[in-house]
Amino acid sequence: MTQTITFTLSLVVLLLAGCSSAPVKESVQDGPPSGPPVDISAIPDAVPAPIQVPLKNTPYTLGGITYQPLATANGYSATGLASWYGTKFHGKQTANGEIYDLYKMTAAHKTLPLPSYVKVTNVENGHSVVVRVNDRGPFHGERLIDLSYVAARKLGFADSGLAEVTIEGIDPETFSRSPIRDGQLLYLQLAALKSHHNAQLLRREIFAKTELQARVIQGDETAPIYRVRIGPVESPEHLEQLLETLENGQFAAPYLVYEKPVTDETEGTGTSL
Repeated sequence: MTQTITFTLSLVVLLLAGCSSAPVKESVQDGPPSGPPVDISAIPDAVPAPIQVPLKNTPYTLGGITYQPLATANGYSATGLASWYGTKFHGKQTANGEIYDLYKMTAAHKTLPLPSYVKVTNVENGHSVVVRVNDRGPFHGERLIDLSYVAARKLGFADSGLAEVTIEGIDPETFSRSPIRDGQLLYLQLAALKSHHNAQLLRREIFAKTELQARVIQGDETAPIYRVRIGPVESPEHLEQLLETLENGQFAAPYLVYEKPVTDETEGTGTSL
C-alpha cells in the first residue's frame, strides 16, 4: 500500500505566504507521483548560495503556539523525526513565496529562516542530502522537518514515510569558498546524462568554447549516469575564474559537488583552467 502523509500545510501557506489559491480540502490525501520511478541519481542536491533576498524570520502564531524563527541557520544542529510531502502540494506556493516542486531538493521547517540551507542525514542508513528550506512546517506531532518527495527518496524513507534524522545548518557564504571539505574535493558538474555519447559531445563543446578540460565520470548505477565535470577546484579564486569562463561560454551555471578525488573517468585529462 502506498504510504501517504496525513498532515497539511495549506492553511499555513495561506497565512504566511499570502497564497491566493483556494485551500486544499482535508479529504485529499498526499502521496508520491504516479508513473514510473524518477531517476534520482540525476537530481543534484541543493547548492548553498549567498542569500540575495531578505530573510523571512518574523514570529508567527499557529494553533495557539507562537514560533520565533532563527536569525540564521549557521550553527544550527538538531536530531528528530523527518517526514515528507508530495503531490498534494506540488505546484502550490510555499511560505517563502516559491512554488513547491516535489522533484527539487527543498524542505519545510518551523523555525529556520527562509530561505536557508541544511544538511540532513538519515540516522539509520547514514545517507545525507543538502536541501533548501523554503517552507513552514511540519505542524504534526513531534516532527522536526518536512522534506520534498525526492529528498526523502534520496534518504531512503519515502516508502516508510518517517525517519530519524540529524540536521546541520550550512553557512552559504563559506560553503563554496572551501575547495576541500572532510577530505572531499570541490567539482563543477555541468550535466548528468544517460547517454555516454551526449556526455562526450558536451565535454568537447565545453573545450571548444572555453578551452576548459572537462571529465566524463561514469557512475556505478545499474544503468550508468555519465557526469560531466570540471575540477577539482583549487581555490576560491580558481572557482570564480571557472564560473566566469563558463558564463562567457554561455553554459548554464554548474552544480557544485563535493566528492572524493575522481579516479574513474571515461575520457578527458582531468586538468582545469
